[in-house]
Amino acid sequence: MNIEKVLAKYTFEQWLYDEAKLLDEIEFDEWFNLMHPDLRYEMPVRVNKEGMERPDYSEDMFAFQDDINTLKIRVDRLKTEFAWAEMPPSRTRRFVSNVRIVELEEAERAVVDSYLLIYRSRSTDIHHDLISGERRDEFKFFNGEWKLSKRFFLVDQTTLNTRNLAIFV
Repeated sequence: MNIEKVLAKYTFEQWLYDEAKLLDEIEFDEWFNLMHPDLRYEMPVRVNKEGMERPDYSEDMFAFQDDINTLKIRVDRLKTEFAWAEMPPSRTRRFVSNVRIVELEEAERAVVDSYLLIYRSRSTDIHHDLISGERRDEFKFFNGEWKLSKRFFLVDQTTLNTRNLAIFV
């Protein structure tokens, strides 16, 4: 591995760790500022198929499929009294691992894969949620910094054992 790839891996690991911290600390406006104007933010529905058939997710059904405008609406809604599913806010901890640089175009575009495990607890509920999956993120260098331009989150479970998806992946 050359020094450029090592530095890029470090850069994007830190970006993902910083993003996780912002989300866990409920700093949604700061997190939203990490997004590129061309953002696509998607989580397809996972499906069970026979044998080794791929892909094992729906290509036309999504738990969420946001652009920059719909994501902004989701962020802004969480700051109102109408976000009852998140009152009080969930306590989350995001664990990011297995960060791999898939593509790197000098200071313009990058594709990064990672694994994500989210621990989530709600209010006084003794139960908790665990959501795990793999992300494929695309970044664009914009106004002097890396911005997330696409996130594709493939959840491991076909049935999520959670009351809602009012959190971000």
